[in-house]
Amino acid sequence: MNYKNLLFVTYFLSTGVLAAGNYASVELTHLNPTNAESTWLREKQFMPRYPVELAMKGIAGCGIFKVIVDESGSTESIDLISSVPKKVISEPGTKVIKDWDWTLADANTPIREEKLLRLDFCMGGSTAEESISKCKQQANMACE
Repeated sequence: MNYKNLLFVTYFLSTGVLAAGNYASVELTHLNPTNAESTWLREKQFMPRYPVELAMKGIAGCGIFKVIVDESGSTESIDLISSVPKKVISEPGTKVIKDWDWTLADANTPIREEKLLRLDFCMGGSTAEESISKCKQQANMACE
């Protein structure tokens, strides 16, 4: 990818716009444990950025990941359990999760925690709100 294309995609990803009238969003679902039951929480609760690799290819989909957070709050491992489309989500999804910092939830003892997370990468919609709404709908569909 050349520098000019990278700047173009970075700008549009940071603003949520992929092309004129075309938005992208990411939906995170805590499958097990739920966010309320977790020992470790994401330090910054912002919407993950849409991966550049997927945006450049116009790929939307979902991935279910097993994430192990160790006793010190570091990501120990990230494994793809299932995805649609198959295997395409693995590397970009892993990169998204790898960037997260973890903080201990209130009144919890720092222990190693296995998490099952779902990331939905959605494209489409003429507004950011429409894209987010479509992504919430997609997150209710099967991801296998």
